[in-house]
Amino acid sequence: MYKSLLTLFALLLLFSSCRTGKELALFQDLNSAQDARVQQVRTAAFDPLRLQPDDQLQIVISSISPEASQLFNLMGSAVITGNNNNTQNMQSVYTVSPSGNITIPVIGDVKVMGLTTDEAKAEIKKVVSEYLKDAVISVTLINFRVTVMGEVNRPSTFQVAGEKINVLEAIGMAGDLTVFAKRNNIKVIRKAADKVEVAHLNLNNSSVMRSPFYNLRQNDVVLVEPGKRKGLQAEGLNIIIPAATSILSLIIVALTRFR
Repeated sequence: MYKSLLTLFALLLLFSSCRTGKELALFQDLNSAQDARVQQVRTAAFDPLRLQPDDQLQIVISSISPEASQLFNLMGSAVITGNNNNTQNMQSVYTVSPSGNITIPVIGDVKVMGLTTDEAKAEIKKVVSEYLKDAVISVTLINFRVTVMGEVNRPSTFQVAGEKINVLEAIGMAGDLTVFAKRNNIKVIRKAADKVEVAHLNLNNSSVMRSPFYNLRQNDVVLVEPGKRKGLQAEGLNIIIPAATSILSLIIVALTRFR
């Protein structure tokens, strides 16, 4: 009986530690730590962000003629900067309208919805160049945000620097997954025109990197659901296993003394 209790005690400890570690591992299809080979994983081709209604763009129009440059910027919202070459930069923030346009003084409406920021820059340069010689245009998306919710340590909405972030990076910004997170069914919720798309990503398999939803877009929501055993782990195993091990320890001590 003494040996049986010791065996049960060891199994409880093994169950409480090893099983959790196995479930927490991501990309379980990749080589083990003992395998020193570099494994290549195919990824989805990166598709640059496309501008959407309500996107905010910071547009810089540079020219050697300060007076001429000023005509093409929003009055009252422009920020003027300069350099040693006597070049004036006018930085203005434009919001893409529901119809997909931005309105530039003197020029009027310019269609930018569906364009990348590089394509929008080329389109603005084309229309401005009819009025301003040697214009230099810069277009920056300044409201690229993603939201991470659910079983992460710091759920929040995050401002993204640049125009590229993937699911793993977003989860990292949110403090990583909790031990209760359902790693094989991460949801990415994306608004597309007049509908909402929901993708299900399995972080247990490296093939997730080939998903068009692996790289996030502006206003995407990453939803991490709890696993089915969260309630059991939180309310059951966390109480049962320590209690069981304590009781077994007492029984073993008692049997040892009275043998």
